[in-house]
Amino acid sequence: MLFLNKKEIPFSEIVPENYVDIHSHLLPGIDDGVKTVYQSAYIIEQFEKIGVKKIITTPHVIQEIWPNTSQIILDKLEQLKIILPTLGINNITLQASAEYMMDDLFYQRIKENDIIPLHKNYILVEMSTFNVPINLNEIIFEIKLAGYTPILAHPERYMFYNNDLKKFDDLKEAGFLFQLNLLSLTGYYGDHIKAFAKKPIEHNYIDFTGTDVHNYHQLGILEKGFNPNVSKKINSLMKNNCVFS
Repeated sequence: MLFLNKKEIPFSEIVPENYVDIHSHLLPGIDDGVKTVYQSAYIIEQFEKIGVKKIITTPHVIQEIWPNTSQIILDKLEQLKIILPTLGINNITLQASAEYMMDDLFYQRIKENDIIPLHKNYILVEMSTFNVPINLNEIIFEIKLAGYTPILAHPERYMFYNNDLKKFDDLKEAGFLFQLNLLSLTGYYGDHIKAFAKKPIEHNYIDFTGTDVHNYHQLGILEKGFNPNVSKKINSLMKNNCVFS
């Protein structure tokens, strides 16, 4: 008997109406994302064609590596927003926030209220992929004191959580929401993370999704889509992002 291989469902067929991407690196030249305005414009144009209605792009803020200030981020955003209409890109909303590494710089910025929220009181944060911040409890306290709700970027990529999902319960109880990288489910970060990414989905830990697109290559992988077995669940999770409209 001949068995046909299940084809991947293209990303454009999974994107729900009015999808808002809350994690990407599309402001040129300020982190490890796109390098030029034209690279930014191309990716944003492809997102527009796919059906993404709004992008809240999130450059890294990491001490001693990319210590981007709020003003640097907002200035880059305005420069890009001026250029996009001249290139015929008019049907997608572009905003900016940041992906804040929970380090000493973030601790200082949160105490000074020098933060660009994603939307309302939401902020996107990340950890080192090697270990949990030593002063995590202090950081959580300052986040709550400042009135923010932290969204933890790509929890499926933190290898120190792979063998103990119950640690996610501690983060949830501390007030974190979780944002899954869609690229994780394509196998971009490797088969191990692709397999593990399904576990927090199955256990209902994931609140939001994001592309985390940095460049053309990642965009191309994302556009190819996902296995039919997970496509329906991905679509359902992506609908949660409507709160950022």
